[in-house]
Amino acid sequence: MMQKILMFILILAGCAEFPALDDSITDAARDAPYPTLQPLPGIADQPKTADTTLDARIAALQDRAARLRRIDIAALQ
Repeated sequence: MMQKILMFILILAGCAEFPALDDSITDAARDAPYPTLQPLPGIADQPKTADTTLDARIAALQDRAARLRRIDIAALQ
């Protein structure tokens, strides 16, 4: 049943008409320079706790992977 619903949605999406956007941008907007990006205030001032937490999780997962690699699967059977 789910496959039929999915197929119906895909077929229905294929019948959609997309608007023509080629002529919606003016020449002035097309030739305008890209804006300069500015850093958001306060983002660089945040503590790096997320990085240390992530590093701790990576180390824990690598230790667990090393322990799993040392398991003798034949001995478990």
